[in-house]
Amino acid sequence: MKPDLKMMTAWVQPKAEEDLPEVKESLESLLVGFYGAFPEYQDCLRFFQSPRVPHHVFVYVNGGCTGLLPGASRYLEQMLQRAFPGSEVRLYGKAWVC
Repeated sequence: MKPDLKMMTAWVQPKAEEDLPEVKESLESLLVGFYGAFPEYQDCLRFFQSPRVPHHVFVYVNGGCTGLLPGASRYLEQMLQRAFPGSEVRLYGKAWVC
């Protein structure tokens, strides 16, 4: 079982033999869906796609946000896994202690 994280960054790495296509539109749509489920994080997330092959994707919190709580982190992770099937999705952040 993974420890609960207060997510700061999510990283998406494609399968070894593939690279990710341009993802701007799909990630914008994904974030709209995320904000629909978690409106308290509206405009908290940004994304970046590496210009170099294999074009990793990073979704990260902007400077005004201190991170996503564990429930929102898991939800975003699941959304990214569905959006990029077969890719590895890793979350980075701080351990969440209640």
